[in-house]
Amino acid sequence: MGAAEHQFDHNSSDPGPWAERAPRTVTTLMVGKLICAGAGEQLCRVRNISATGMMLESPFPLREADGIVVELRGGPVLEGRIMWVSAGRAGVQFPAPIDVEEVLATAKGSSPAARLRRAVPRAPRFQLGSNARLVCNGVSHTVVMENISQSGARIRLSNQPDLDRVMTLVIPGLNPRSCTVRWIESDSAGVAFIDMIPYAELAAWLTEVQAPR
Repeated sequence: MGAAEHQFDHNSSDPGPWAERAPRTVTTLMVGKLICAGAGEQLCRVRNISATGMMLESPFPLREADGIVVELRGGPVLEGRIMWVSAGRAGVQFPAPIDVEEVLATAKGSSPAARLRRAVPRAPRFQLGSNARLVCNGVSHTVVMENISQSGARIRLSNQPDLDRVMTLVIPGLNPRSCTVRWIESDSAGVAFIDMIPYAELAAWLTEVQAPR
């Protein structure tokens, strides 16, 4: 959807509350963490963004008028209210204008602060507390997965196995992921997936495991 199209109002014949739109809309596919009442923490994608709002997509069923928070890669946090929902997409209005260029630069790691730290923007983490299995050196160990992202996970180990260079993390409902250890601290470890979890797979899994029971 380009800058000439309406980013929020899918019925362009009725401009509604968006008669005065931001002059510049940026098309993007930024991945974020969506926080909404009753939704837990879900994966979403921001398809486009302007100073006054954004359009996002998520498999989780969103509702009009709900307030939401979206945390992007690298830390930018966007708050707003859902103005419409349609076919897995939603238009969100910000309570006050934002600096789009600053948000995009931070998410891409190109802001002055990010360049100074020389840090790669971290993918959004989703807090969990579910069991998984870590297979290393041919032995399977039960672990607690404390959080997960498309690129890795934080796990808690009940013992201290001899961690191999390349292991397999088996998470119920997801395809097994080959991974390597990034850090170890006390009874916790951070692992990086050799191949990222596809967006659609992780989004559907989060919707399932965090759905109200």
